[in-house]
Amino acid sequence: MTATTLPEARVAARSARFSDTLASEWAKIFSARSTYVTLLLGLGLSLGMTALVSLAVGSTFEEWTASDQATFEPIMFSLVGIVFGGIVYSVFGVLVGSAEYSSGMIRLTLTATPKRGRVLAAKALLVTVVVGVFSLLSTVGMFFLGQAILGSYDMPTASLSDLDAQRAVFGTGLTGAFFPLIGLSLAFLLRSTAGAITAVLGVLWLPEIFGGLLPNWWRENVLSLLPGPALDSAVIGHIVDSSMYPDPVVGGLMAAGWLVLALGSAFVLLVRRDA
Repeated sequence: MTATTLPEARVAARSARFSDTLASEWAKIFSARSTYVTLLLGLGLSLGMTALVSLAVGSTFEEWTASDQATFEPIMFSLVGIVFGGIVYSVFGVLVGSAEYSSGMIRLTLTATPKRGRVLAAKALLVTVVVGVFSLLSTVGMFFLGQAILGSYDMPTASLSDLDAQRAVFGTGLTGAFFPLIGLSLAFLLRSTAGAITAVLGVLWLPEIFGGLLPNWWRENVLSLLPGPALDSAVIGHIVDSSMYPDPVVGGLMAAGWLVLALGSAFVLLVRRDA
């Protein structure tokens, strides 16, 4: 019986289409309770932290110096929560790739899908779409929530009809899958949930932690080459003046290069080494 069913299984595996792999990955991702918890937590943290910061700023704004009040930027203050949501969404990207290594299910997945690149492509596509939707919901929700709170304190506000606001809100939202995709790649590279989470959060936070402590030359020539500042220069560089941000076009190309490098490295190792 084994002799008759094994060839059939191989034929079925060879004839599997990308849509089949995509449906399988969708089922695995959304059959896990952690998916819903993680995504909703990311959305909730984004909105909640923006509300807290906006309330804190509004209640103390009259105590600020005149120069600080004059340079107040309402767009960025309303998007501060994306830092916390971005951390959670990055963890989600890692879990999409590492969960099967932790359970050992990756062997069954790669047996059912001999073309391993399809597995990575399906996971990457789902992470992009799912996180993109939640990230966009986060940024739009944060913007309106933040502006409403700031406006209640008679503080300067911005409108989504402003081009600067549109670029920041929609740019940040639509590129929200950037770090989750890097996290997914690191999960395949390291095969470790803890290691991949540590690595992606290090890439996400290093410029923020050390940027203000290093000399200007390091910010311009070293930190500006990292994925975070490169991406930020393209989406918020027009409203935030920082020596870490390269030219927006250059930054966008650099961010794309980092993403191609991460996913490409994950693909090469997934194809070449044993499960």
